[in-house]
Amino acid sequence: MSTKGLLLSQTIEGFLIARRADGYSPQTIDQYRWALSMLRQVVDKPLRQVTVDDLRRFMASVQENPRLSRTSVFHVWKALRAFYKWTASEGLSDRPDKLLTKPRFAYRQIQPLSEAEIKALLKAIDRTAPSRGKREPFTMPRSTAHRDRAIIILLLDTGLRASELCRLTIADIDIQNAALTVRPFLSGIKSRPRIVPIGQAAKKNLWRYLTARDTEYPGDELFTSRAGHPLDKNTLRKLLNRIGNRAGIPNVHPHRFRHTFAIQYLRNGGDVFTLQRILGHTTLNMVQNYLALADLDTQSAHRRASPADCWKL
Repeated sequence: MSTKGLLLSQTIEGFLIARRADGYSPQTIDQYRWALSMLRQVVDKPLRQVTVDDLRRFMASVQENPRLSRTSVFHVWKALRAFYKWTASEGLSDRPDKLLTKPRFAYRQIQPLSEAEIKALLKAIDRTAPSRGKREPFTMPRSTAHRDRAIIILLLDTGLRASELCRLTIADIDIQNAALTVRPFLSGIKSRPRIVPIGQAAKKNLWRYLTARDTEYPGDELFTSRAGHPLDKNTLRKLLNRIGNRAGIPNVHPHRFRHTFAIQYLRNGGDVFTLQRILGHTTLNMVQNYLALADLDTQSAHRRASPADCWKL
């Protein structure tokens, strides 16, 4: 078939195949597929006949969709940019997307976990939720307590992304030298290879978990299910959410630990450049957002604790 007659839908499939071949993560590919499937539903004609007006009408419908946040709209725009950059590099089309206005974007405000909430989560790890029924409620020890405690402490201590934690193998952990190796997915587009230090609490809990896992958790992956399947992002999110429900803490998810780590690191005197390296960011932009939040927290703490104000001088 001549490339002149390629439908938009056919080109999208080619783009997704190329992204898989280039080593993009399954999560990134799923995000592209989600965004471009919406475009395909609105516009499906030969690729070269798709105009900037078509794209503008599509983006208008996306922005008017009440179910989509500003962040989601921004990701749709990014997917369009990636798609047309690829089609241009393949000689399949021009770049009508360049005439689109970049949608407003704001990172979702993520509330960091407090010390009391972290302690409540760790307490909820040890035993099951109280039983329900006619009998006296009771709890039982949880067989995955060592694993789950190691996961929470490691997320809090390192600020790892969920996907980075799920990719860890036993060989990536160096307890003796108090460090772990973060290995990116094949493309390395988002996650950067790096050595991340770990603290005493993380060392202790990893040692306890690794001592027990020889018999409880088979495989080379660091964190697996009881059946031996490696944890993935969705399984990890559901695990943390269940622990949060037992602890009475809503909306517990992996990125809240990354956010908590960054904020606490800055509150406790850490510098932004080291934080950037630990988190694996290529620029200081995101770290500066954390710094701004830490500064707001400092101002709020001063308002609550100012001796001159508290004593009404």
